[in-house]
Amino acid sequence: MIQPTACRLLPALLPAFLPAIVACAVLLAAAPLRAAEPVQLITREEAGLPAPDATGVPTRNLTRGPGIDTQGTLDSGVAGKPLRLAVKFLPSNGVPVDPEKVQVIYRRQPALDVTARVKAFITPQGIEAPAVLVPPGKHIIEILAVDKEGRIGRAQMTLTVAPAP
Repeated sequence: MIQPTACRLLPALLPAFLPAIVACAVLLAAAPLRAAEPVQLITREEAGLPAPDATGVPTRNLTRGPGIDTQGTLDSGVAGKPLRLAVKFLPSNGVPVDPEKVQVIYRRQPALDVTARVKAFITPQGIEAPAVLVPPGKHIIEILAVDKEGRIGRAQMTLTVAPAP
């Protein structure tokens, strides 16, 4: 129960805490803006590297590792307009994915690890990057997910980006 004397003190204390309350409100209001800023997933220089050879890497899981659903990502876009990178991890036998061991690889010669660029968007449930930028061209992205038992799941997706009109 609040004592009547505490109610009288509250208006007196409010000016002391007001700057901290305003600072928190400003930080919270700015947070969604930062999260919505596009992330450069692939640079123009990286897109200019030679395409991988036709043999590539196996795309099916050889173990009972986690499944990877890339259907949430649109496979085409227009240069200069961000794409949504949405990947869902499907645990095998209820074993969750270890987000620290997820890798996002851009298939070029040589292959480029672009995991650090989307690291903030990786969770045990998947990858949810609302806005990534990719230059014009056809880009193969490989995702490797490792579960808490060390089993690997692997999937590839192709992003096709048209030049800006």
